[in-house]
Amino acid sequence: MKKYIFLTAALASMMSMGSCSLDENNYSAISTDEEWSTAAGFEKLVNSCYMGLIRVVYGQAEDTYIIGSEGGTDIWQDVSNSGNWRKALTYEGFDASVSMFLEAYQGFYYTLNEANAAIQYADKVTGLSQDAINALAAEAHFLRAHALYSIVEQYGGKYLATEPTSSAIVSLSCSTVNEFYDVIFADLEFAMQYLPVTQDVYGHVTRAAAYHQYAKCCLSYASYTDAEICAICNANPISAGEAQSYYTKAKEAAEYLINNASMLGVELYPDIEDVFRDGNNKTNKEAIFRVCHSTIQALNPRGNYYNRAWKHYCAYNNNNNGIYLEGMIPSYTTTPKLAKGNCYMCPSKKFIDLYGEKDGRYEAFFTTAWYVNNANSGDHYAWTSADCKIYGLDDSRVGNAAYNLALGDTAVFISRKTFTQAEKDACRYAIFNVEDNYTDAKQPRKFFPSCRKGNDPSDYAGSNASKPYTSGDCIIYRLGETYLMAAEACWRLGDDSNALKYLNVIRNRACIGHDHSMDLTAINQDVLLDEYALEMVGEWNRWFTLKRFRAFESRLAAFNPQNSGNWKKSYYVRPINTTEILNLLNPEEYQNTGY
Repeated sequence: MKKYIFLTAALASMMSMGSCSLDENNYSAISTDEEWSTAAGFEKLVNSCYMGLIRVVYGQAEDTYIIGSEGGTDIWQDVSNSGNWRKALTYEGFDASVSMFLEAYQGFYYTLNEANAAIQYADKVTGLSQDAINALAAEAHFLRAHALYSIVEQYGGKYLATEPTSSAIVSLSCSTVNEFYDVIFADLEFAMQYLPVTQDVYGHVTRAAAYHQYAKCCLSYASYTDAEICAICNANPISAGEAQSYYTKAKEAAEYLINNASMLGVELYPDIEDVFRDGNNKTNKEAIFRVCHSTIQALNPRGNYYNRAWKHYCAYNNNNNGIYLEGMIPSYTTTPKLAKGNCYMCPSKKFIDLYGEKDGRYEAFFTTAWYVNNANSGDHYAWTSADCKIYGLDDSRVGNAAYNLALGDTAVFISRKTFTQAEKDACRYAIFNVEDNYTDAKQPRKFFPSCRKGNDPSDYAGSNASKPYTSGDCIIYRLGETYLMAAEACWRLGDDSNALKYLNVIRNRACIGHDHSMDLTAINQDVLLDEYALEMVGEWNRWFTLKRFRAFESRLAAFNPQNSGNWKKSYYVRPINTTEILNLLNPEEYQNTGY
C-alpha cells in the first residue's frame, strides 16, 4: 500500500495536536494505487480532498482560522485578554510563536496533498467516461486552487507542491507568488470548464464556485504591483498593464456568475433577513461554496465534535463578565435554544457605526437580544442581586414581581440608542448601551452585538450546550460577495457607473423598505472597504480584503485603536509557526521576513 500523505514538518505536528489529533484514522492513506485507479476508488480519493477543510480548517478543530482570515483587522477587537488570541488580534508580542495560524497552515497543505493525489490519478482511472473523470478531477482542481490561494495570500510564496508527497521533506524550497498563481489560474480554468452545474452529493463544489474563486484570485493577483509588499510576500511585481488584464478577467468572471446565477444554481435573496435566517443554513440559495457538517455523528470526522466556527465572536459566555443572567442557561432543549460561545473577539465600534438606521444588515447579521430560557422561581425568572450588579441596575427590582420575566421574554438587549440609567432601571429586562462597551477604546468589554451568521439554532446538535457545537455548514462563498467583487473590478477599471450599479443592488437589498434611500452616488476605496465589511463580516475574508487593497495602515488607524499602533509592514504575511520552523533544515530561508 503506497501512502500519499503530506510530509513536511507540519504533518508531524498535525498528528500530535492533542485534542486535534488525527492519529485515530489516517484519512490520507485510504487505498492502494490499484484501487484509486478504479471508478469507486477515484471517487473516494476525490472525497478525501474535502477532509482537511472539514476536519482542520472550517470548524472541527479549534477553528483558529477565523483569526487568520478575519482577525487583526479594522472590524474586530480583542476581548479575550488571553495569550495567543490577544497577540493575533492586537499584534502585541506578535511573532512566530503565536499558534493561531498553524492550524490553517496544516489544514490547507493537507488539502493540497489530497488534491494533488486526485489530480495525478485522473489520467489512470478506468471504468468511467472521460466526462465523469473530468468532472471529478475538476473538484480536486478547485480545492487545490482554494488551498493554494489561502496559503499564498496568508503566508506568501512558500512551498509549492503539485504532486502528492510520499516521503518526508525536511528542507522546503520557496516558490514565488507568481508561480503559485500560475497553478491556481490553470486549476480554476479547468474547474470552470468541467465542474458540474449541480452535484448529486450535497456540499461538493459546483461550477459557480470556480467562477467566484477565479474572480477573487484575479483581484488578488492584480494587486502585486508594489515592490515593497512584493518583496515581503516573495512576489515579482507585475506591470500595470498586467494588473488591468486581471481586473478585466475578474469583472468577466463575476459578471458571468451574476448574469447566469439561475443556470448555475444560485440565487440572490431579495431580502437580507433571509440570508442567515434560522433554518436556511442547509438550504441556502445564496451559498456558492460550503464546507459541510452533519447531524449524524458518524459522518463527521470528529464524531460529536461539530462545527464551532462561530463561537469566538459570541458574547454569551455563561459567566458573569459578559452577556449573562441566571435566567439564561446553555441548552439545546429549551425554547429558545442557547449555546455558549467563547467571547474572544468583538466588532469594533466604528465598524458597528457604519450600519445606518435603514441598513437591515445590522439586525440580520447580529444578535442584539437574548431571551429567558431558565425559570429560577416557579415558572418564571426573578431578578437576583448578582444579575442586577452585572448590568448596573437598581436592585430594588429584586423580589418585585413587576420585573419578573416569563420564559421566552427578552432578558438582555444591547442597544445602539443610548438609554439613561433611569430608563434602564424602569425596564423589566436588562439594557446595555453599545457605547458603554467601548468606553475604553483599547479594551472593549464583553457586552457587544454578536455576529450570528454561523450560529443557526436549527442546526444545534449534541447533548451539551456548554460545548458550543453546531451541525450547521460553513458558507465560505456566497453570491452577495460576487456583486461586491464585480463592483471592485469595475471601479479598478475606471467604470464607476457599473461599480455603483452592483453596490446598489446589495445596498438596496439591505435597505429597510427597499426604497433606494441607501443607494450610493460616488465610490472610492473606503466606500468599497466599508461595503465589504458591512456585507461580509465574519465570513473568512476580511484579512484577505485589506491585504488586496493594501489598506491595513489606513483602516487600522481609522477603525481600531487597539491594534493600529502595533502594525508593521512585515505583517502583510503571517509567520510560519515555530512548530514548523524547528523541524526544517532551512528555517532561516523558509521563515517570512520580520519574524
